Amino acid sequence: MTTKPRSCSASPANSISLMKPTRRQLLAGATAIGGGVLASTLTGGRSFAAGRKTLKVMSWEQFQPGEKDGWNAVFDKFNQSQSEYEVEWTGWPAGQYISNVVIQAQAGGIDADVLMAMPDLAAQVIRKFKLAEPLDPIVSDLGITPSGGHDFLREDGKLYGLSAIDVNFALVYNKALFAEAGVEPATDQDGWVDTTAKLTNRPDQFGIALTNNISDGGEWWFQLQNFCLPYDGKWAEGKTPLANSPETVKGLELWKRLYEAGVPQGTAQSAIMKLTADGRVAQAFGVNPTVVVLRATNPEIYPDLLSAPPPWPSKRSLDRIHPLMALKSSKHVDGAMEFIKFTMQPDIMAALMEKNLYVIPPYDLAAKSESFKNFLADKPWVSGFQEAKQVSPIDVMGDFAYVDDQFGRIVMQNFQRAMQPGGSVKDAMDAAQKQLEALSAKL
Repeated sequence: MTTKPRSCSASPANSISLMKPTRRQLLAGATAIGGGVLASTLTGGRSFAAGRKTLKVMSWEQFQPGEKDGWNAVFDKFNQSQSEYEVEWTGWPAGQYISNVVIQAQAGGIDADVLMAMPDLAAQVIRKFKLAEPLDPIVSDLGITPSGGHDFLREDGKLYGLSAIDVNFALVYNKALFAEAGVEPATDQDGWVDTTAKLTNRPDQFGIALTNNISDGGEWWFQLQNFCLPYDGKWAEGKTPLANSPETVKGLELWKRLYEAGVPQGTAQSAIMKLTADGRVAQAFGVNPTVVVLRATNPEIYPDLLSAPPPWPSKRSLDRIHPLMALKSSKHVDGAMEFIKFTMQPDIMAALMEKNLYVIPPYDLAAKSESFKNFLADKPWVSGFQEAKQVSPIDVMGDFAYVDDQFGRIVMQNFQRAMQPGGSVKDAMDAAQKQLEALSAKL
């Protein structure tokens, strides 16, 4: 089972989960359209009156199977709600997204009015590039209380982003395959490896889907980044990398044990998703949008999907908030603020979340929308995500949160060697540590 990404919401090496789509991964199976994509194309060909000011929303969501329709509906509602602005898409698939946005930011501005960002990218836009406008007036006008996960989007007491998609990781599993094997979801690390082995019958069935191909780098890091958590580790503390700490090494050794026990090895993310949709993958460690993609790909599998919290004592998993941000470089800042405010209205947000199976609201939405409250009540697959203890990627990356994609590439490039038979995770992370210390000097 396996996008960041797409989620974490999707939530890195250029962008970045279980069954695994993630917010980032969801993208992996989508057709790359590249560059800007007009809303008139993606919202059913509707045209609007000439003379409107164009608002460009930079995102990866227009490439997301199972999600783009919900967002196109929001665009259409906004375009119909007023006569001053017309909103349209621009951006890239998730795997290319962070690097392309950073290139623009380094040049002094981002060619959009509204930016949707993965958490690490959002932190850079706010603190490093200082290109975001405060959104506190929207919070005040709507009378909403942003979730606690928004804390990293604050600086000097001001809020610079409001969550469009919030994705966290849990164990997503196929209950039919579990019942057939006579097993239950694992609750500890060793049990996870044992269960995975029992669910594996290569090449017909695989116990777990873990992204493991360097060509899916963003998606791979998006998931692999979690594996400092099973033994309560971190990737960094401030400017000090901790890639070869005992806790992180043990976490990556757990990943390798799972890889050897039941992963479709050397398989591209898109092919892993196809195996999952075909009911040939029993479980995966991924984000909640995984369920969205699987339902869109094969609706027959949807009733068999359930979730469980991360199978280690702390139950901690990365929570990836993907905020909407109004950009200072926009020629239409007022319009950007108007679009974000429109999207955050309870009736609009509830409809989007119900359409796209988003289950973690950006604010106290259940208290403001009866339909959203009822929507959550009949989703049995939500429980594992709700039980997971959410941790922001910013909390485990230290100052490297601002160069998350570079950090992830270094880890993955070295970790590849450990995946070979007899390969040493410790040796690989010792090598990564030296490279990360050199990167630290450039922070």
